[in-house]
Amino acid sequence: MRASPAHRRRPRQTAAAWRWVYDDPRWPLLRDQVLSEEPLCRASCGRAPTVVDHIRPHRGNEQLAFDRANLQAMCKPCHDAKTARETGFAGGGRRLQHTARITLVCGPPCSGKTSWVREHAEPGDLVLDWDALAVALGSPHPWQHPPALRPFIAEARDAALARLDRAHNLSAAWVIATAPRQADRDRLAPGASVVLLATPEDECVRRARRDGRPTDTIEAIEAWWRTYRADEHAPPK
Repeated sequence: MRASPAHRRRPRQTAAAWRWVYDDPRWPLLRDQVLSEEPLCRASCGRAPTVVDHIRPHRGNEQLAFDRANLQAMCKPCHDAKTARETGFAGGGRRLQHTARITLVCGPPCSGKTSWVREHAEPGDLVLDWDALAVALGSPHPWQHPPALRPFIAEARDAALARLDRAHNLSAAWVIATAPRQADRDRLAPGASVVLLATPEDECVRRARRDGRPTDTIEAIEAWWRTYRADEHAPPK
């Protein structure tokens, strides 16, 4: 088994380093689109929106910054209140701490991601597992989830990740995902440590058959490895 925990920690950028997003020519076009599509503040206050908000703070991450699904129209008072909560100045000026260690554990289906996290997580840690979230949200099967549920699973995961940007008492959070591309890993958990379980394709297939996984699991394993290999050999941007 080629399991390569590749831990990386990126330093947090300052707000000044994120300003390029709003100077980018894509931003005014996207801002106008959001304001034209959403006539009321998404905070349900009933006011007309004047600000386009990033649901999950982008911290300079290009994919989060220009993803229409990560944008919402808000009035300025609601947006200012949300920003205060996210930056930790909502309660009178004392900056709140955000100390959770975030680890993204990724690899093909049947690579052992859930088992790896189970072995390393402590009681009380936050664990975000796509399959576990799917079952909690009503999926009748542990691995095959109705397509109609998938947007809700993704939003539940992303909402929990966004909550980590506000004050909390967690020591650690673990995110389990396939994420075959570097860009996928950067988008899901910017700045997180990454553990890549590159379990060989034939071993993942063997486990899938042993566990009675559906045929599309084997197809997903093969697709993960094709995508991962192509991404590894792609020229740098």
